[in-house]
Amino acid sequence: MFHKHTIIHTEKNSINLLVVDVNYQHGKIAYFDLNQQPKARKSLSKDPKRSPVRPSRVQSKPLCASIDEFNRHISKYDYLVEKTEYQNGLYIPKQLPKLERERIISERKQDTKDRYDLIAPIVEDDEKRYEYLYTNLASHHIKTLSLSTGVNAVHIARLLSQYFYRGACLEAMYPNYRYCGCNYQPISDFSENSPKRGRHATSTAYRNRLPEDEKNIEEFLRRLGKKMFNRIDYTQMYRLYDFYYQSVEVSIKGDDGVKTSRKVPKAQSDSISYQMFYYYIKLLEKNQLFSWSKNGERHFLREYESRFGRARDGVYGPSFRYEIDATLEDVYLIFPYFLDQKFTSGRPTTYRVSCVYSGMVVGIHVGIGGPNWQGVLQAIYNACTDKVKFCALYGITINFEQWPCDVVCSELTIDNGVEYPSKNMATFLDAKLGVDCINYTAIYSGKSKGGVEGGFQVDKREVVQFMPGYVERMPEKGDVHASQFARYTYREFVQLLIAQTLIRNNEVFKNNIHDQVMSEQGVASTSLAVWNFGMKHYMNNGRGKRFPESQLMFALLPSGQATTNSRGIIFKGLNYSCSFAASKGWLTDSKKRTVKRLDVRYFDGDTNQIWYQFEDKIYTAQLNDHSGVYENRSWFDALHRLQLYDKERVLQAEKEREARFKQQELTSDISQQAKERLKNSKPGKSKSPKKGISTLKYLEKKFQDHKTSSLLRTVLGKPNESGSYDLTPPNNTNAYNQSQQNTLNKMYGEHHG
Repeated sequence: MFHKHTIIHTEKNSINLLVVDVNYQHGKIAYFDLNQQPKARKSLSKDPKRSPVRPSRVQSKPLCASIDEFNRHISKYDYLVEKTEYQNGLYIPKQLPKLERERIISERKQDTKDRYDLIAPIVEDDEKRYEYLYTNLASHHIKTLSLSTGVNAVHIARLLSQYFYRGACLEAMYPNYRYCGCNYQPISDFSENSPKRGRHATSTAYRNRLPEDEKNIEEFLRRLGKKMFNRIDYTQMYRLYDFYYQSVEVSIKGDDGVKTSRKVPKAQSDSISYQMFYYYIKLLEKNQLFSWSKNGERHFLREYESRFGRARDGVYGPSFRYEIDATLEDVYLIFPYFLDQKFTSGRPTTYRVSCVYSGMVVGIHVGIGGPNWQGVLQAIYNACTDKVKFCALYGITINFEQWPCDVVCSELTIDNGVEYPSKNMATFLDAKLGVDCINYTAIYSGKSKGGVEGGFQVDKREVVQFMPGYVERMPEKGDVHASQFARYTYREFVQLLIAQTLIRNNEVFKNNIHDQVMSEQGVASTSLAVWNFGMKHYMNNGRGKRFPESQLMFALLPSGQATTNSRGIIFKGLNYSCSFAASKGWLTDSKKRTVKRLDVRYFDGDTNQIWYQFEDKIYTAQLNDHSGVYENRSWFDALHRLQLYDKERVLQAEKEREARFKQQELTSDISQQAKERLKNSKPGKSKSPKKGISTLKYLEKKFQDHKTSSLLRTVLGKPNESGSYDLTPPNNTNAYNQSQQNTLNKMYGEHHG
């Protein structure tokens, strides 16, 4: 479906089309190709004060095509559709007196009406309008109108093009006086007959700014640096620029004959003034042509612009529109292994989804690392599913009434962060999960989704800043790094975040979320109360907006490939068990098993379970004893521990290798000694054991048994009346030890040890 007054373009403007008319009755569309630049107009004057390039204007009629053909053409590109805004204002010089301004306004409005009346026979007649846009009769109608009015046909053609190009309305016929002065091009060289732009100066002789001066100013700013740029004012900047770039070095010979050089300022006629220097720097700031700038218009709009509207304007009720954002928390978490060494897992990234209407936090997710699309999807999944199960993962028990948010929204508001790539957002809409619209906020406009942005500040003020490992914005010089004080694990941080969210949703007073009906009926001013009231009376209790968990799971949670063997389902090095998979005979090493790989879904914050689908049914696999060391961990910590195991395995393998070398050397030495000992003996030729060997073995065994029994009788003494031995050591320990030693000497000799 195409609409007029829209621009269809790509990010790199491979196509850039302005749709000016759509005729569904005949299946045709009219458009301008904005990439085709109109011909430049000739200059009317060689006066250097006047722009050498006059504003270009469209003089050709719009292009046309069938809707099917147009659709086939643009479908080759990953295009965006945006509503166009026409700049059709009536521009009047501000410095004119009031009476003169009123006269000019009256004249230009009359000229606009005359221009419109000239082309009205074509644009107001449906049949002629259609023939002009979509047939070859355009020139015929223009020539006929030219003969009847006496106006040049070229002028009529230009007015018709301007009419459709600028919105097909009366205001489109305003003159293009808004271009006056804006296309000024600096002259490339300077001469005495090339005066400076603007009013004639009587007290100074500064020349006009040249392209060479602009390059010098840009180079000066790069050398100046951001830190110095923010520290000094524009006057000091100009003085530095004047000293280094508008001076010449002259050599001076002193009385002692020594030559020295010093800087001498250039003449005013060969320099630019402070006003020209200041104007160009402000132009660079406005166009964001260098990476830093002083607090200008953008800072003012962000901090001080009036805010009469509300984010919930046009929102029908709870769950209609959600806001989502992510932030890198100012705290370090501890690695749950090697606690004595206090390793850190890094700084967590919190994703938050808030309901615009009620202020309810409907979903959260915590990841490690920068914001990314995978974390965004898991936050949306959390917002649309049961929170009782989510809280149970982290050992927190709640009932559904405490956090009754399992509804899919109709609209989603996001910013222009890197975690929201346009291709992924299009894929998300195509999944048909109930989200019909995605709203992008303006750049540097946090106020456009103040609910979710403010929530991050509340968490920081009430939770994060009191945690060990908090990152100070401006640490003292020489302070120990914040990561050295980390104490809480990922799991404990999520527990704190859940507790804080429940308090904000259920207990915090908010008086700006009430409407008149809620106020009259005495509904409590909390997010939970407003959510429950709005869902019941405004949103039909969310019917039609709750989707099966399996559909959400396989559309939003991250995916991966798992394998099966006799130890279970192997995913990312961890082992899982599932009774259904075992009953199917998949958990075996047999190559004849029917299923060797599974497409699974997992949750970043918990390794205890994964999910897979078989024959349209979802099955859960639980972490088994083979991977018990990773139980109740996040995937970030588990994968990190696996990497450490790999490093430990490599180090230990090297130690084992060295030990094997030593073992081999010892074996060689013993073998050599045995060989030397038997070098004078002759090997026997009998093919059966020597006679008497079995008898010698028997006697040796009896002799060792006799020695052992004698030793036990000596150590234990005589048995008591019950037939048992008293195992209590004697009081005289020294005498006992000496007796034991004497017995051993008699049995085995004095050098038995």
